[in-house]
Amino acid sequence: MTGFAFLSTIADWLRGLGLPLGVVVIGLVIGALVYGALDWLRRRPWTTFAGTVSVRVVEPWNEAGTSDGDRSSTEAATHVVSVPVYDSDGQRTVRMVGAGEHPSMPLPRALRFVVTLLLTFVTIAVLLLLFYPLLFSRYDNLVALAGSVLYWPQPWPGVYAVGTGTLVVPDYIFPMYLAGMAAFAVASGLIYRRPPFPAYRRLTALALVLGYVCAELIIDALFFTVPGATLRSFALIARAFTGGFFLATLSLCPLYLPTPQRIHPRLARNRGIIVRFFAVACISIAVAVTALLTVTMVLHEDGLVLGFTILLLLPLLTLETFALISRTLYFRDLRRRSFPSVAVYHPSVSILMPAYNEEEWISEAILHADRAAANYPGPVEIVVGNDGSNDRTLELARAAIAQLQHCRGQVVDLPHGGKSNALNGALAMATGEIVIRCDGDTYISEEPGFADLIPHFSDPEVGGVQGAIHPRQTTGWTRKLRALEVAWNHYLLRPGTMGVRSAEVIDGLFSAFRREDLVALGGWVPWNGEDTEIAIRVQRLGFKIRIEPRALAFEDVPENYDGLRRQRVRWARGILMANGQHFQALVGDTPEYAGLAVLFWFLLFVRSGVRSLVYVFLALLILILGVPALLFTAVLFLLAIGLRAGPLGYFLVKMKRKDVLLWIPFFPIGNIIKQNFRFEAFGLLGPDARREYV
Repeated sequence: MTGFAFLSTIADWLRGLGLPLGVVVIGLVIGALVYGALDWLRRRPWTTFAGTVSVRVVEPWNEAGTSDGDRSSTEAATHVVSVPVYDSDGQRTVRMVGAGEHPSMPLPRALRFVVTLLLTFVTIAVLLLLFYPLLFSRYDNLVALAGSVLYWPQPWPGVYAVGTGTLVVPDYIFPMYLAGMAAFAVASGLIYRRPPFPAYRRLTALALVLGYVCAELIIDALFFTVPGATLRSFALIARAFTGGFFLATLSLCPLYLPTPQRIHPRLARNRGIIVRFFAVACISIAVAVTALLTVTMVLHEDGLVLGFTILLLLPLLTLETFALISRTLYFRDLRRRSFPSVAVYHPSVSILMPAYNEEEWISEAILHADRAAANYPGPVEIVVGNDGSNDRTLELARAAIAQLQHCRGQVVDLPHGGKSNALNGALAMATGEIVIRCDGDTYISEEPGFADLIPHFSDPEVGGVQGAIHPRQTTGWTRKLRALEVAWNHYLLRPGTMGVRSAEVIDGLFSAFRREDLVALGGWVPWNGEDTEIAIRVQRLGFKIRIEPRALAFEDVPENYDGLRRQRVRWARGILMANGQHFQALVGDTPEYAGLAVLFWFLLFVRSGVRSLVYVFLALLILILGVPALLFTAVLFLLAIGLRAGPLGYFLVKMKRKDVLLWIPFFPIGNIIKQNFRFEAFGLLGPDARREYV
């Protein structure tokens, strides 16, 4: 039998089953493209080096410039500096390798990028919406052509036509995402920049735009054969997710991220985690869809209202259901394991405090850590890593260390090199089995303190634990919004994602690790987001990360918009860097170890893009339609707030922050503000970012 005859036989067999051959063929093509893309990602250049600058103490050097003992070739080629160390016994000097060798880069503004992005997006979006019938008058013919190909040899059963009146939600998604893609291409310089981006980046961006257009044609051709406006409205999620995926991927094209890292896990595979993750995800989607369908039938709502409700509320309801189910699993797993009390299990602890110009807070931070140590039966030391401060931080830290009553301590006066330099320098001097990282402006509570973090490490599968972090200040709008964020992220989402191994970070403000693991990993990376990166790297070894709400610390929260902007741009930038370095976990051999965390981050990334476009389009509707659109938008916001109100209120009460309950309606506004800061982070990851990576 010839190859053509064989294919004809297969086609006849499929035709006999009544299947549209076009769908089968295109499905195979898409599957091949996806497989090829994943294989390309796996084969991309990668490194086993994390990009850290390990700081370590070396033997004394003689006057000839060689050590009195053996030393490796790496140490021989590395600059060695003398570092003063102060403790209760006075001052001594140690020789360190790596201290201050790779200073962190200053973080400039990306105002031009943000302004260009917003202006380009609004301009293109308005033009596409105003001239939609003219520009897309032939789009229905393309959809019909795509349908004919998909359903061949059967006729396409769909009916699609571009309306000439007010756009409905399915019509607006396509031009809005095209506008978003064009805006990122213009603002980042993919279209025009001197010197230009490499050709492969531009070609990838162009391929993504063309791929999105083709995907949109296929989705329209398929879903406009579904009977009933309600069911077609739920197809919005497919359209929104597809557009969000292509937009998110294109926005990564101009970014210069760290070289992907490959890590071999220490622990055996756990495929059951993957099953649990996707099972919880499917249940959450089913619950959310059922709930919205029920509300739709009860209220008899359809059309524009249903479309926006689905786009805004279905992802939110799915996320909340996902978090509630997996959070239950997380605490159930904890109850099934018996932890020894700290009276029985109390390994030595080192509290690392990185500090740069923290004269306002450092004394109190050391004092609070000392008081917390009084409630821990094991030995405790505080190691302050002074990152070359040019204020009174060193003086005040030395005075506070000299007055310790419940633990011992030392101050390591390092050359300036950034937060990771201070952390790695303090780590080099630490002796405790467990290392607690606590920022120099963060106060560990006297009660309950940090003791409840430690028993988790009796489980050899646990690699890191975060405590509860509350805002120290209670006045000011930034502190109120931060309390809402902590209630939502730390008390609801963080335990939930840990229940299915999809949490990417434990906050560096107050977290604990085994010292031997940190030393073996080379410490923290010298760029933004070092806490996210080390949490992902620990997980890629196979370790679990956990959160312990009974351990408590209080953080300093910026008091104004500018301070909040600087903080959140750093955080957003660091998250992009960390996930860029570790996306290999998702396409590697053990995706259950941090790969699910990268996947969950990317899904939230896509969702934030969908949400941003919904908000922008609602703003345009208000400008065009006036009061009716404003009332409609207010109703949507109330629904979104109502879904969050229950968990937020419950956890705020647990946090003893009833004063923030009346601020719950402002939570979506806080998310919009943070989204703007995330946009700025994209403008700070151009070619110049390569200088930061070791």
